[in-house]
Amino acid sequence: MYKSINLFLSALTAFVITSAAMTVFPVNAVEESEASSVTSSAKADLTYYDEEFKAPYKCADFMAWKDDNDNGEATIVHNSVGNYYVCSWDSTRLAEFLIGEGNVQNIDDVRDCFVKYEAALEGTESYAVGAAAEGLDLKNKKTAEIRVIDTYTEDAFTEDNNNSKMISINGVDYCVSITEERKTPVEVIYIVRCESSDSENISGLMDFKAIDAALKDKGFRIRIETQPKLYVRGTGKKGSIFVNNVTLTNVPHKDSIRVPNVHGEYRPFWYKGQYYSYSMQETDTHSGMTVSDDGAAYCTYDNKYSYSDSQFLRGIYDKNAVSFDEYEKMNVHYEAEIRAKDKYAVGVELFDKSSATSIYIAQFSNTKDFVDDGHDRADVKYLDCVEVDGIKYDIYSRTFNYESCMNLPGPQIWCISQVSFEQENYGAVSDVDLRKHYDIWLKNYLKDTNEINDILIFAESFGIGSGEFDLKKADFDLVKTDDAYDRVIDNTSLNAPAEPIIEGGSMVFCTENGKCTLKKDGTIIGECFQNYDDSVFKFGKSMNFEMEDEQINDKKGDFINMNYIANISTDGNYSIGAEGRMRDKDGDESIEFYMYPTLNYNAVPKEAEYLGTKDFTDREYDIYVYYDDNIVDSGGKKKAKYYCIAKDKTPNNTISSGNIYLADAVAAWKKAGLEVGPITNAALNANICGIGGGEIELVLNDIIVERVNRENFTSDDICLFQKYLLGEKCDLKGKNFDLNYDGVFDNFDMIELRRQVRNYY
Repeated sequence: MYKSINLFLSALTAFVITSAAMTVFPVNAVEESEASSVTSSAKADLTYYDEEFKAPYKCADFMAWKDDNDNGEATIVHNSVGNYYVCSWDSTRLAEFLIGEGNVQNIDDVRDCFVKYEAALEGTESYAVGAAAEGLDLKNKKTAEIRVIDTYTEDAFTEDNNNSKMISINGVDYCVSITEERKTPVEVIYIVRCESSDSENISGLMDFKAIDAALKDKGFRIRIETQPKLYVRGTGKKGSIFVNNVTLTNVPHKDSIRVPNVHGEYRPFWYKGQYYSYSMQETDTHSGMTVSDDGAAYCTYDNKYSYSDSQFLRGIYDKNAVSFDEYEKMNVHYEAEIRAKDKYAVGVELFDKSSATSIYIAQFSNTKDFVDDGHDRADVKYLDCVEVDGIKYDIYSRTFNYESCMNLPGPQIWCISQVSFEQENYGAVSDVDLRKHYDIWLKNYLKDTNEINDILIFAESFGIGSGEFDLKKADFDLVKTDDAYDRVIDNTSLNAPAEPIIEGGSMVFCTENGKCTLKKDGTIIGECFQNYDDSVFKFGKSMNFEMEDEQINDKKGDFINMNYIANISTDGNYSIGAEGRMRDKDGDESIEFYMYPTLNYNAVPKEAEYLGTKDFTDREYDIYVYYDDNIVDSGGKKKAKYYCIAKDKTPNNTISSGNIYLADAVAAWKKAGLEVGPITNAALNANICGIGGGEIELVLNDIIVERVNRENFTSDDICLFQKYLLGEKCDLKGKNFDLNYDGVFDNFDMIELRRQVRNYY
């Protein structure tokens, strides 16, 4: 039930106008949780480094207010060392507090805007916690205050459902109403959470961009123009609220990200869960694709020749094929702006890897001439006319003469709407039911399979000309019958960390600040938003080898390999690779190791010692060691960290893959003079670092452990050993005799084999 605020806030509004103290602060839907141990421990004694300020008081970082005619007291205590605040009131009619630095800031100038806080109630019966900000109501042409009330007691409000609209923010309902309070020249916009918590400990992560989007979606034209601040109000006779760890985070818009031209090579670009690419023969600086923060792709082409073909793609694809039998729903919604007068087509592209066939459903075009205009010397054949959702389509096949030239596209199927669009500038909106297309005609052209690998929005121009396409929106609604199988570890709240998932002898986990999802196909998706420069969100798959007989010992021929494919979209730094622990010569787990083949920065401490460069099987690595002076055991031994860091860095938005041979790294560390021992833990991890958001999909994440059982040597192995030494032909019969694990079978392996045979016999 929506509960609106009484008019006692009008006095505060008058104070705000005269002192310019209030700033706007909408709040995102937040789940309440128990206070963290930090809050519980910090609220006990508020004495050391405390500074007390009596209302009315205002400074750059906080404000406390009560009416001059109010005989009660209101104070705010600030502890600059503990970075906490205590808001208290006694015998006041109304006490109000704002916490946070006040800056002018248009909400449209930032991509993300969050406030994170914890609070504990201390004998408080009537209160509200939320946010406040200044702005403009462009529709009514008035200055406005936006007050978001997220947590409150019911006696602070009276029910009023008459002049309000409901909005939903991240799945939680709020009511919005606009009022004009007495003696104030501004209107007040209340955004009140429909259901409030009655917990003594509250916390929140407040998302102002979500509030802004929800208001616009309901027709409000509100412009938020100041830095958000935390808002605390005491309405009871006496109370106190302890506020701990207020964090204001603003992530500015990126410059538009330039997508590389993939013509003649494969360089995937991945951003916020979708794949982007464009291909054109010319390398004109005026042509290309850029992607904005919201995922919209802005595409320009300037074709110089009659054989030119510029193609722009945005969508999803899977390392495994998507089966029409497996999905009960396969819908695509897209929106595009088309500014082109030359030959073009816009629609949905599918790719069938098994037959290397591209299938185009062209719903917007100004001609069908491009199908057979000779721009790429295709052999064209008219196949059929079909009707889907009341629209008639002509179907053509296009194949190529590979005997004369191998550098040609694979076969193509074009399904082209008979509706021709004569406008040079218009918006294109479409919903495509792929299952309907499959049932009516598509199944006839997928040859021996009913599977596809890619589902993409495409815009393509043919021949001489120039123009633009904006692929503004692309939503893919693909529903499997058993999608509920996905399991989620959510560590975004301030509660105790969620339990990891035990799966097939390994552990899937994630740390705080984010969540990870284990999908049925084995994909692990990690996503986070972080508030600090030094924040690290870690997720992945881990295996422990704690018992002595389980440990991975290279001296005994044991080894660990890892294979991965990762879709990466991050704001800041990241790394993907192997992490773990190994024992030293004393048997202590004092060594941590890191081997990162995929990363976008030098992920080693500044004090780390560079030991050289080594070219492994897949790429070149820099070798480092770091001894942590801050972690020393009782014997004076420092914690050691070994690093193998790929010399070539990867971009923030890409698709990366690789094979990790941990034995290569162990051998390199050993050759550099470092101490190595049995591995007790190994993980295939992804790390997202710093302020901002990030998402990484580990679509392949295999950890392969192999051990050599030395008790399986027989007289046949000895004969094999003798043959090798005599230079005779040797049949290894599938045995792994690369015993020193240097990637080859040579005399050094024979020396190791001889030692092991001697020890055994």
